[in-house]
Amino acid sequence: MLKNLSLFEKLALAYVTVFTLVGFVWSYWDHDSFKNIYVIEDGFTEWSTVVFLLIGLGVTLKRFWLLKAERSKTFLFMAFLLALLFFFGAGEEISWGQRIFNVESTEFFVKNNAQGEINLHNLVVNDTKINKVIFGRGIGIMLLLYLFVLIPLYKKKVGVRKVVDNLAIPIAQNYQVAAYIILLVLAQGLMASSKKGEMLEFAGSIIFLLNVAYPYNKALFETRRTSKAGS
Repeated sequence: MLKNLSLFEKLALAYVTVFTLVGFVWSYWDHDSFKNIYVIEDGFTEWSTVVFLLIGLGVTLKRFWLLKAERSKTFLFMAFLLALLFFFGAGEEISWGQRIFNVESTEFFVKNNAQGEINLHNLVVNDTKINKVIFGRGIGIMLLLYLFVLIPLYKKKVGVRKVVDNLAIPIAQNYQVAAYIILLVLAQGLMASSKKGEMLEFAGSIIFLLNVAYPYNKALFETRRTSKAGS
């Protein structure tokens, strides 16, 4: 299943596997140093997440540009939304450059953000963190529906396939589905750390990039010239 992967796919898989396992073991071996070194703000895992999200932004913008004359407006709109999702994720991860440029938080974020930072995912509404409801449970439910409902239907039902393709939804390959499931089991199910969310963001961003850049329905995201060259 893995022998036909591109070099980038193999390197990205090796990277996410090694450092997710390191984080998982480290969290049990010495939780204090795990929190204060491995998943610290502006540390290794956070910047890795940002880098892979920015690569995803580049992939999706390039795809949008190359296909702008060959796909429907709906397809292009959804493809652009995916690019915005990568941009939003990268921006949120570094609090939109707040710590880089030494920008002080406004009174609103000081009062309503769990970390007092300029970002949306750490906002607290009625004593509930948005991160847990929308970016935690919400994304978790959507991922499960994607993996266990949408993907099987896509492969079996022509009507579903047409709708999904028109909406420019990248369908995960089998190894990507397996990677998502392993990540959920390790980080969400078995990991006891309060910082497991950072590991989910780190590994999830890499798997998501692979899902988008190398989907099962990759021909859908190729130009006519590329498709002819590969046939």
